[in-house]
Amino acid sequence: MSGDSAPESTLLQPHYRVKTDLPLWHQYQGQDTNDCGAFSIAIVANARLNTAQFEGFKVAREMERLTWTTSPIPHLALRKIRGSASLPWGISGYLQGHNLPARLVWLATPEHLLRNIQEDRPSIVILGDLLKGWGHAKVLYGYEPPGPGSQLQPGYYFVDPGFPREWSRPRLPRGVFWQDENEFKQQWNSLFRILIELKA
Repeated sequence: MSGDSAPESTLLQPHYRVKTDLPLWHQYQGQDTNDCGAFSIAIVANARLNTAQFEGFKVAREMERLTWTTSPIPHLALRKIRGSASLPWGISGYLQGHNLPARLVWLATPEHLLRNIQEDRPSIVILGDLLKGWGHAKVLYGYEPPGPGSQLQPGYYFVDPGFPREWSRPRLPRGVFWQDENEFKQQWNSLFRILIELKA
């Protein structure tokens, strides 16, 4: 696909979307890495601060080090397995450790996702297949409900570090990627509907 962006006035946007310019802060994790959680952190943190303070590769290496934390009781915490997955509590813990209040939610609901979109609350979801042993973190951007008259496919839209921004479909903001609603829900359910949200 071409790396050229469509003019802003011709971009299509999902009906429900966050106001924060998350696509502006998209970072690509590169091929053959397991750093999607760290890159998702960099996207939401930079968007919240409106400055390029966090770089995904650096965040990933920091997360792989044992970290002393005081909450809920003092202990050493592992946030990311070296060369492998980010742990859900590691994502929220990293954000909290950098003065970005975050909350880890297990068994979140689609209604929770829509509320976070409407309240402009940057959120990271983790989905995958437990039996096949894979997971992926990405940043929630919007939702297009089914119905007549839409120019976009119904489903969820994400700022996804797993793809280069120029791979976005034409007329979508660069860095935004679509996923079918049923496929998303199946993969999200498989990993206990994990959600990490920045607090207001």
